[in-house]
Formats: sequence, structure tokens, C-alpha cells
Amino acid sequence: MRVLAGREGLYQRAIIATLLPSNGSILGHLSWAWSQEKRMTKGRTGSKVRPPRFLQPVSALDLGLAWAGNSVNCVPYRTSAVVTRHNQRYVSYFDETGDVIVGHHDLGDDQVHRERIRNERPPHDAHQAISMGFDPTDHLHLAFGAHNSSLLTTRSRASDLRAGFAELVERHQRATYPMFLELAGGELALLYRHGRHFEGEIRVERYDPDQETWTGNDTPLITGFAAPWSCGPYLNTPVVDHQGNVHLFVVWRVAPPATSAGAVVNAGIDAFVSRDGLQSLSTHQGVQLSGPVTPMNSERVIAVPLGSSLINQAAAAVLPGNRPAVLTYWDAGDGVVQYRLGWRDEAPWRLAPMSRFTTRFRLDGGGTLPLPHSRPALVVHEDGRIIILHRSLESGNRLVATEVDPPDYEISRGRVQTLVDEDLGFYEPIVDHSAWTTRRELVLYVQHCEQGLGRDGKPDHATAPARLMAWKPV
Repeated sequence: MRVLAGREGLYQRAIIATLLPSNGSILGHLSWAWSQEKRMTKGRTGSKVRPPRFLQPVSALDLGLAWAGNSVNCVPYRTSAVVTRHNQRYVSYFDETGDVIVGHHDLGDDQVHRERIRNERPPHDAHQAISMGFDPTDHLHLAFGAHNSSLLTTRSRASDLRAGFAELVERHQRATYPMFLELAGGELALLYRHGRHFEGEIRVERYDPDQETWTGNDTPLITGFAAPWSCGPYLNTPVVDHQGNVHLFVVWRVAPPATSAGAVVNAGIDAFVSRDGLQSLSTHQGVQLSGPVTPMNSERVIAVPLGSSLINQAAAAVLPGNRPAVLTYWDAGDGVVQYRLGWRDEAPWRLAPMSRFTTRFRLDGGGTLPLPHSRPALVVHEDGRIIILHRSLESGNRLVATEVDPPDYEISRGRVQTLVDEDLGFYEPIVDHSAWTTRRELVLYVQHCEQGLGRDGKPDHATAPARLMAWKPV
């Protein structure tokens, strides 16, 4: 098992100090997923019994070689990286040269067509990740290439991608994290951060297909600009419920001089809901929030102590009954981060641990970090069962799924299954949420990737085969 994964198989010195196990050596720890599976293979008489699988492999399509020198293709804020629409599936990624590839194929057909967009801005920074979304006329939009810089955008010339894409356009000047969101009625919105990590705001634009233009509001949706201390809002994956409401979870990146807790301090977790297509925000109990929302009028639904390595940009979903849920990680004071599920149950918010990690880790350092555990992804069955997807150092960097039952989501009763039995480096699960919603098919973009500490902007080059892999619930 490769324990310290990363460039040349080693973590950088600055990260090694944060990865000391809480007891014993790293080599002495088996992955929680592996140990769970082993416990499940033993019957009462000690005989070997294969654990029940809850996901059945369906397909694996080869996409060719992809950029793997950093995690630009494998970060969870790609909203969206894979989309299933009108009996076709679409995927975007940087190839081995740094060009943008948009692959598409008919469902049931393994012939993948690839459209290439020449990219003169090499993806040397994982923040430059590609997001895509469809407007009401079935034209595909892409946004990428930004880290507190101009955003590159383009639109397909027709609903048939073989007609190609329009020339790239540079928009905005201080953009990061573009996220497309299909609102009620099919309207396409673009959310992005304007500004820096600890001094920024969330802005929203809407696409007018008749005028073929984007329009935004003068007032940002959420802002962290203030005096004397500014902060930066980070969105978890935005989600739209069955009634068209948009649920947003936010953590605030605190300016380093404001606390003694280190360079990466996220405060949260706050939550909002928009019932008017991101025109305004309110609390889940109906209190309207005057815009822009700031840390002053933002509702804290789960209070995480400062300095607890609370991760930014993790997962969110909607449970049955349109109840919002957040899946993220932080440590509870012992220096060991754990996945934690928070969900709204009537008025109060509930919380449950979703992992049993043993590796000590502190969220610290500049730029994109080589994380020992990926940010988790979350999908929800119609009956409320959840599936957590993650990659961890403690499981040999394999892709692992855990299924947990409602109503209390007790991880001790969870079922664990290894989906991809290979070292994926610093991969974070990239899920096609549209395929799960419309077809109950779990589709992921999968590739190995590296990620160095402090390497944003550095020309680290590596390649790895990329795949679209699919499973169906058993």
C-alpha cells in the first residue's frame, strides 16, 4: 500500500508534519473501509462470507489521457464536470496537453466523440477547473481558467456539439470557482467568487438565450468585504430541491491576521435558501435576509470552533421532504478530522459522524493542498439512504462508497464497498448528479492525479488515463 502518495510518492515536508497518526505508525493502520469490509466477511462461525454489494458496475468508458500534474480535473467545485441530458452524456476535462476536451456519447453507446478547445492558459493551478452547464436552448456553456483572474467562457455553436464552440471570451477580472446552476424553468445561472480567499464575495449572473448575453446584479449575493477584517465566502455544492428552491451552504475564510489559528481558518457552517431563483436569500425558517448577505446576518446552523480544520467546498444534497444536508469534515479537538453529516430535521439541525479516520491532519498552507482525505461527495436515495463517496490515504487512495440508512445515519451500521481498487493519488470524487437524479445511475469521472503543496502556478506535468465509470444500485 502506498501510504504517502503524491509527486514521486512522497508528501512535501510541510505536510508530513501534519500527517502523524494519533496512535502507532501510519503503516500500522489499515483503512477503515478495508477493516469494515473484513469485519463484514466473517460470519458467526468464522466462515468467509462476501459482503453484500449495494452498487453494481455498469460501464467504464475510456476518455484518453488527461492532465494529472495537479488536481485541476478532480476538484469537487466543478459544477458541473459531467452532465446527462436528453439521452446523452457530456464530460469535460483538460487533456495531457492542457487543452479542454468535451466528450459526449449516446447512452448505451461506448463511442465517445471528443471536441477540442485550444487553451493557451495551461492548467498549472487546480483552481482553473472547468465547469459546464446547459441553457434552455440546449447550448452548452463552459467556464474555466481563473484564480482571482479573468474567467474564460465559451458556448457551443449549436445543440449538436460537433458544430464546435465559439471563440473563448475573457470575462471579469477577479473570478474564481465558476459554478453553473439550472434554476426552476430551465434558466441557467452562473455563480462565481469575486476577490481573494479571505476578501471576496459571491456574484450571480443569468443567461438570456434570446439576447445571447449574461446579465448580473449590481449587488453581490453574499459578501465578506468588511472592515477591519474581511473574509471570503466558500460555497459547498449548490443544490436545487424538487420545488425549485436553491440551497446554499457557506463557510467563511478568515483573514490570517484576524486569529492565531493559522493560515487556513474557515468559520461556519452557514446555510441559506433561495425561493426566487437566487434573487434573494432567507433562512430555512423563513427569515428574509437583506442583500448582500454578510457574516453579520448569515445564519450559523452548525457551529464549528475556529481552528478545527473545517474544510471548504465540500458536499451538499437534499433529503426526502426537501430537507437540506451538508457533508464535510473537521476535527473535534483531537487533531483527527472526520466526515460529518449535518441535516435539517424539522427546526433543529442534527449531526452524525461519517468516518473513523486515525490520521492526524491540520488544514494549513497556501493554495491548493494535498489532502490526505478527499472532500466527500454525497448522493441520496429516494427513501433517504445516503451514499458517501471518498478517497483517503487510509484506504490506499482508493475510491470507496459507504451507504448509511436513515433516520439517524449511524455509521456503525453502514455498508462499505470499494469502487475503484487502485491508487488514485489526490483524486476527489466527481459525480454526475443529473444521472443520479434522472436515472438513479451513479456516474463518476475518475483519474489519478498528483497535487503538490504550494504548487499553484507551477508547471508540474503528468498524465493519467481518464474514465467515465457507472454503477447502478443493487
